[in-house]
Amino acid sequence: MPALLALGGAFRRHRGRIELVGGDRLVAAGELRPLLHEPYAVRGESDVDPLLQIDRTAIPWFGVRAAGVHLNGFVGRAGGLHLWIAVRARGKHTYPGHLDNLVAGGSAIGQLPRQTLVRECHEEAGIPPELAARAVAVGSIRYAMQERLSLKVDRLDLFDLELPADFTPRAVDGEVEAFHLWPASRVLASVAGGDLWKPNCALVAIDFLLRHGQLDGSLAPAGRWALWQRLRS
Repeated sequence: MPALLALGGAFRRHRGRIELVGGDRLVAAGELRPLLHEPYAVRGESDVDPLLQIDRTAIPWFGVRAAGVHLNGFVGRAGGLHLWIAVRARGKHTYPGHLDNLVAGGSAIGQLPRQTLVRECHEEAGIPPELAARAVAVGSIRYAMQERLSLKVDRLDLFDLELPADFTPRAVDGEVEAFHLWPASRVLASVAGGDLWKPNCALVAIDFLLRHGQLDGSLAPAGRWALWQRLRS
């Protein structure tokens, strides 16, 4: 703590804790989007307890690790596997109008992945808790992505949920413009065809397609294994 305070204007002691000074100045300078006042935990690889907390907006600017949950909602039909795809609202700060997974959201401090999932299922797609509870955890993927001065180093905890044929998701919090039920073949074409998806969500869709055999006809076994390793490493 003394070492941080010795840096001068960068940090201050406030109400028994150390705070970064100047977050609002970073927003005004265009370096950060407006603060969301959603605290996220910062941990080292071996830490159980958080070392500190940081506003969700600032995570990529500082390059610290973050975690989130992503849900693939699918329906089995006579014509084959179909996925519910979200279209991000045009007013989103990041990737407006791009394709997204049915449900996705960051894990705030103090929340376990499944708790985050149930909350986001309701907020983003109107999925009730009893239906969200049926989601199956299918592992996680990790990625790093550079955008200008921001570095996203994230772990995405993945869930699959088979939805009833008569269920239609609905946007509750305004972050989604529309939902579409697409056959797996169309989803595959969309991730291969240009800048249609939010990048990390495309990884989640590819992982789903790979696990459900939808790439068997386009990739040899060695290629599918190599892709699996890249996603899961």
